[in-house]
Amino acid sequence: MPNIKQGVILCGGLGTRLGSLTLDKPKAMIEVAGKPFLEHLILQLKKNGISKILLLVGYKNNIIQNYFADGKKFDVKIKYSYLPENFDTGSRIYKAKRFLHSKFLLLYCDNYSSLNVKKLDIALNEPKKKIIFSLVRKKNGNCKISQNGNIFYKKKRNTKYPFVEIGYMAIKKEALDKLTIEDFNFSSFLEKISKKKISLGYIELNSYLSIGDRKRLLNTKKTFLNNKYILVDRDGVLNFKSRNHRYIINKKNLKINIKFCKKFPEKSKLICITNQAGIATKDIKMKDLMQINYEIIKYLKKKKIKLTRFYISTDHFNSKSIKRKPNPGLFFKSAKDNNFILDKTFYIGDDKRDIEAAYNANTHAIYIGKEKFTAREKKKYEFILLKNSIKKLYNEKQEFKF
Repeated sequence: MPNIKQGVILCGGLGTRLGSLTLDKPKAMIEVAGKPFLEHLILQLKKNGISKILLLVGYKNNIIQNYFADGKKFDVKIKYSYLPENFDTGSRIYKAKRFLHSKFLLLYCDNYSSLNVKKLDIALNEPKKKIIFSLVRKKNGNCKISQNGNIFYKKKRNTKYPFVEIGYMAIKKEALDKLTIEDFNFSSFLEKISKKKISLGYIELNSYLSIGDRKRLLNTKKTFLNNKYILVDRDGVLNFKSRNHRYIINKKNLKINIKFCKKFPEKSKLICITNQAGIATKDIKMKDLMQINYEIIKYLKKKKIKLTRFYISTDHFNSKSIKRKPNPGLFFKSAKDNNFILDKTFYIGDDKRDIEAAYNANTHAIYIGKEKFTAREKKKYEFILLKNSIKKLYNEKQEFKF
């Protein structure tokens, strides 16, 4: 079955919870970091290989259509399906059924979560599964997962349902065969068909952002503007690996990768995410590890580059800890601690495990290692591997193009 190539975005509602902010514009066009929020979603879809976009418009639709037109200036193809603002979500999707691909991604115009469409594609290929819900854990949710992985959906939230779905639904069009003109509300339809056991859940370990109300809008604006971080590995990137030991065991055998460090833009902020199993194997003491890291920070500071923090897994190399790469635990922790968006930055690594970690964290990656990727790996990582220079990519981040 072909991969998901179409994104469908619900953007026809009134946005009443935002009060006066939506008196003269639809919610999707509220500015976040210099762009309408809807533009961030469209750019995100484009980065994931989704170039055909269907916008389900309603309230003040002319503002959306005048801005995005046919999508040419964004290098995508945009179509529109219109219903007046008094029509609900089920009606909008029902009217648009003839425009839908056999597989598509359904988004809400007020939520943003770091996206890796490959994972949703894989999940949607499960036999008999027709909808993949993107879920975030929440005390008062609208989804729960059965022991065999089926998703049960409720229109109204309650404490017995520990997950909330956030949009980013991967859907086979056939799942909508039972959607009728009488299914005004799409949530009611989802509740009805969830009993048929045709859905799975993809649990997002990272959180999501929303512009649904003023408080969350303010937080979303702050997070989008916090866009200076570059994520890096340590050994093999910031410094050369040891030739005499499995690990760099003290600052005397530390050799900074000067040539590579010159590629970082001045005043950029780095976060280092690194495995240091030498602590678990007792090849290196914690105080020596801290001294090594301090020397790296000191060198970069002289070059006007700020390494703000090390996130270190000291787990044994046989460990399956969520913190040890290729697991993404420290990526999620760093994003939460520093309030940035993972798929609006990139990780630089020299090992295939680094790229797998970036894939698992829904971020992008620059690979500087020597081992070649297989054809299968290239296909898996096609939307996360970046080819441009670090400075060019960093500048695009600052201009909110990334």
